[in-house]
Amino acid sequence: MILALKIKNKNKMNSFQNRKLGVFSSFLFLLITISMSGCVDLSGGRASEKRPIPKIAQSVFHKSETQNNGKTTSKTVKVSKSQPYHGEVHTMLGGLGLFSTGMRTLSDTVIEECNIPAPSDMWYNAGNVTRSIATYYQKHQQHRPIVLVGHSLGANEQIKVARNLDKMGIPVDLLVTVDAVSQTIVPPNVKHAMNFYKPGYVPMFSGLKLRAVNPEQTRIDNINVTTLKGIEVNHFTIDKDPVVQAMIMEEVKKVLSNANQEKG
Repeated sequence: MILALKIKNKNKMNSFQNRKLGVFSSFLFLLITISMSGCVDLSGGRASEKRPIPKIAQSVFHKSETQNNGKTTSKTVKVSKSQPYHGEVHTMLGGLGLFSTGMRTLSDTVIEECNIPAPSDMWYNAGNVTRSIATYYQKHQQHRPIVLVGHSLGANEQIKVARNLDKMGIPVDLLVTVDAVSQTIVPPNVKHAMNFYKPGYVPMFSGLKLRAVNPEQTRIDNINVTTLKGIEVNHFTIDKDPVVQAMIMEEVKKVLSNANQEKG
C-alpha cells in the first residue's frame, strides 16, 4: 500500500515537471519565432544607435490633419536651430529595455537639438522620476515645462507619474504615450496628451486610446498609426519609427519654444 502511494506521488511529480517543461518550451519557441521574424531585437545592440529623423516626416501630422478636416490652413511652428528651448523631457522604456530603444533615441535628439535635460529611465523607476520632477519644481520659483514620453509599460507608468504630479499640484505640459496597454485615463493636470497606438488582437501588445478625466482641461490626440502613410510597425518597433519620432519631436519643440515666448 505504501509502495503504491509512493509510486503514485512520483508519477504526479513527474507529470507536473513535464507540464512545466512543456510551458517553458512553448514560451522559448514563441520567443525564438518572434525574434527570427524581426519583430523583436533581443541583442540590445541597438539601444544606443542613433537614427536620423527624415525632414520629410516633420509635417506628416499636420498634413494628415489637413486632409482629415478638408482644410488647407494647418498651422505649423517653424523653429530655427538658434532658438533656445526651455523645459525638461523625461522618456521611459518598457519591458526589459530591449525593445523601447526609441525612447533613448528621442532623449538623445532632445539633448542634441534643444540642449535641455532629457533623462531616459526604465518603467519601474517611475517613483524616482516623480520625485526628481517634484524636487526641482518645489525648489525653483521659475517653473519650466514638463514633458513625459513613454513606450509600452513606460507609457503606462508615465500616466501614473502624471497622476502623482497631479496630487502635488504640478502641471504636465505634454504627455506622449506610445502603444500604452493600460492606465489610459489622463489626469486633469495634463494640458496635452499625444497618444500613438496600433490596435491588435493580443491585449498585452495592443495599443489603446486615451481618455481625459476632464476633456475641458486636457486636449487628447489619439493617433492610430495604421492610418498614417509609410508606417509599417508593430508593438515592438512603433517607438523607433522615424515618422513617429519626428511627430513627437515636433510637438516637444512647440512646447519648449512656446515656454520661451511666454517668458518674453
